[in-house]
Amino acid sequence: MTWFATRGAAAETAVAQLFCLPFAGGAAAAFRQWSPELPASIELLPVQLPGRERRLAEDPDFAIADLAEAIVRRADRPFGIYGHSMGGRVAFEVVRELRRTGAPLPVLLAVGGSRAPHLPLTGALSGVSALPDDEMFTALTEAGGTPAELLEHRELMTLFAPMIRADFRRLDEYVFTDEPPLPVPIIAFHGTSDDLVEIEDVVAWERHTSAGFTLHEVPGGHFFLREGHRARLLEPLAKRLLELS
Repeated sequence: MTWFATRGAAAETAVAQLFCLPFAGGAAAAFRQWSPELPASIELLPVQLPGRERRLAEDPDFAIADLAEAIVRRADRPFGIYGHSMGGRVAFEVVRELRRTGAPLPVLLAVGGSRAPHLPLTGALSGVSALPDDEMFTALTEAGGTPAELLEHRELMTLFAPMIRADFRRLDEYVFTDEPPLPVPIIAFHGTSDDLVEIEDVVAWERHTSAGFTLHEVPGGHFFLREGHRARLLEPLAKRLLELS
């Protein structure tokens, strides 16, 4: 079982590590373009969730505790965690799990295109995990909740349907439990043309940290992490991570 796809700086020269969690239906490849645009002092570690890419044969369901353990085992220097969309909520629960177990915490939690965890999933994507495959694909196409290149290839959608369904089921069945704010700074990013997440829903992350909150707007839609203005995301993210490391 391999949880990480290493990209970027070699571990021996990196000052900090950045673990990255993808959106629903996404994989480690979502962060492929980040490597040449991040400073050499940051080791980029996209998380390879089960049920996709090299772990395609595995059950796409996973336990937050297992992921948290994998991250803390791999972390050997100051680290941050970035989660996009669904990945933001997963990252948040990973950090809370690390706190519960007394494990080292990240120096930074970064989220992009992600509704604050205490807010329910609403709109066109709510409940899609319960739909038959064809209806689920149609709902995702209409809502823009899955990258266009995947939606354009129905045979791929059929292959990845169990993984996509499992990801959206994780969102549909998520139950927020109130805990004290995290003693970890949060930096949040919102796409200026994001039709799925309102900026107010991103600002609401502020209540979940006692260590400082920063909001950045990035030109682009819900998947701005892979669009042409990535520098507006990566530059402040890298700067803050290195400041804290």
